[in-house]
Amino acid sequence: MSSSEALAPEQHDTLDGIPGPAETCRVRGHAEPRQALAAARAAGRLHHAWLFQGPRGIGKATSAFEFARALLTPPDADPPTAAAVRRQIAQGSHPNLLHIARPPVDRGSGFRTQITVDEVRRLNRFFHATTGRDAWRVAIVDPADDMNRSAANALLKILEEPPARSVFLIVNHAPGRILPTIRSRCRVLRFEPLDEATLATVLADLPVAIDPGEAQRAAALAEGSVRTAIAMALSGGLEVEERLRRLYAAPQPEWSEIHAVADALVLKGRESAHDLLVEGLFRALAEEAEARLVEDAAGAARLAEFWRAERNRFAEAAAYNLDRKQTLLSFFAGLAELRSAAAPSDS
Repeated sequence: MSSSEALAPEQHDTLDGIPGPAETCRVRGHAEPRQALAAARAAGRLHHAWLFQGPRGIGKATSAFEFARALLTPPDADPPTAAAVRRQIAQGSHPNLLHIARPPVDRGSGFRTQITVDEVRRLNRFFHATTGRDAWRVAIVDPADDMNRSAANALLKILEEPPARSVFLIVNHAPGRILPTIRSRCRVLRFEPLDEATLATVLADLPVAIDPGEAQRAAALAEGSVRTAIAMALSGGLEVEERLRRLYAAPQPEWSEIHAVADALVLKGRESAHDLLVEGLFRALAEEAEARLVEDAAGAARLAEFWRAERNRFAEAAAYNLDRKQTLLSFFAGLAELRSAAAPSDS
């Protein structure tokens, strides 16, 4: 990827030193959904709302900003004009583009855990602002998964009676976390995880140097996610993955090591490494459950149920900003209990 020279406002998922979706002017992969958008625009049949669905971190928001640039750049724009549009979008200052995301907290640093109704209500002011009669206005909701119920209902109301010349680009990681009534008013575009070769190319495009061997390992472990690959390569994710595998494979919990890892990952600035550890734990669980399917279907089912329960618990901990260390310790305690119950009796 390459980026514009401007710096976008910090977002809740910004990675230090890495251009965000608004700044990234080259999108890798996702040819089919991107071509669908371009074809609809060229044919003059552009739906008012598009739902970008797919796993987190694979380039959905980047693709949304790419299409916003295409809509907001005049067809006959000369290079300086096109560059000015790119710069405004990157800086978050284009008058015809509104990016709805989790807002900063009122005091101190950090961001709220949800997109609030007040954020969505900004759309009403945005769409009622004076603009050229033929100009498009674009709203990017990133991601819809973060909206609370009131925010989702407010967005639904706007989608039911969309303003003229408006386009909504709605990012969605998990289909079950968006209202069916919102989905029914959108044209759905499915984004698939990227292949390893594409991920390696993205890492090579970054404005920071990454060891080629580490880039290859990160691409292999990232499950098609650009964000995960970048975090693994730059935020100690490969080391986290190695420690995770040792901890997960231990026949008995190595509590001193588990406490040490948890203490390190709850420090400020280690959020990306913490998230990588959590995703790695669930990946290891899924792999173990799949490996057991043939010879131990009951054991596989227990692991799958544990996976679901822990997923919900980690999501709740994130939503309510609960103690991350305790959440990790509870995971390993639950895993140890599960394995102990499944172990054959000595009698």
